[in-house]
Amino acid sequence: MFTLSQTSRAWFIDRARQAREERLVQKERERAAVVIQAHVRSFLCRSRLQRDIRREIDDFFKADDPGSTKRSALCIFKIARKLLFVFRIKEDNERFEKLCRSILSSMDAENEPKVWYVSLACSKDLTLLWIKQIKSILWYCCDFLKQLKPEILQDSRLITLYLTMLVTFTDTSTWKILRGKGESLRPAMNHICANIMGHLNQHGFYSVLQVCDLCPAVCNFPTLHLQLDFYICVQHTWCPPQKRFS
Repeated sequence: MFTLSQTSRAWFIDRARQAREERLVQKERERAAVVIQAHVRSFLCRSRLQRDIRREIDDFFKADDPGSTKRSALCIFKIARKLLFVFRIKEDNERFEKLCRSILSSMDAENEPKVWYVSLACSKDLTLLWIKQIKSILWYCCDFLKQLKPEILQDSRLITLYLTMLVTFTDTSTWKILRGKGESLRPAMNHICANIMGHLNQHGFYSVLQVCDLCPAVCNFPTLHLQLDFYICVQHTWCPPQKRFS
C-alpha cells in the first residue's frame, strides 16, 4: 500500500510537470505568433505607405508638364523629402531623374524667387533641412554617375543631367537669387557651397570624377574640377589642376 501511494504521487508530480511544460510551450508559440504577426503587419504597412508615397510622387511629376505653372520651391522640397524617404536606387531611378529636372527647371525661372529651389536656403526654418536634402540628392547623383556608361546615348544624357546638378549646387555663379540686391547673400551661399563640397569630397566625390574622367560629357564641366582642386588645396592635399585635366 505504501508503494502504491508513492507510485501515485510520482505519477501526479510527473503529470503536473508535463502540464507545466505544455503551458510554457503554448506561451512560447503564442509569443512567436504575435511576433510573426507584428512583422507581417509592419511589412504590409510599410509597403502600403511606400506605394502611396510613390503614387503621390508620380502624380506630382505627371502634373508637372511643360505647359503648367511652375511649382514653388517648397512644393519641390516636400516631394523631394518624400522621395528620399522611400528611395531605392533601382526602383526610383526615373523618379529621381524627374526630381533633378524639376529642380534645375526651377533654378532657370526668371524673376520668380519663390520658384528657385535654392531660395529655401534663405529660410530660417528650412536652411538646415535644405542643406541635408541637397547633400543627399547630390550624392545620389554621384552614385548614378558611377553606374552610367557614357557610350550609351540615354546614359550620356543622364550623365549630363547629374553633372549639371553637381555644378549648379557647388557653384553660386549661376544662382539668380544672388543678382542685384541678393549680392549681400553671396558670402553665406558660398559658405553653404563649401559645406556641400566638403561633404561630397568626404564621401568619395573625387573618385567619382576619376571614374567619369573618360566621359566626353565631363569636358563640358571644367568648373567642377576647379572647385574640387580648390577644396583639396584648402585641405593641404592639393593636386595641380593641369595634371587632373591631362
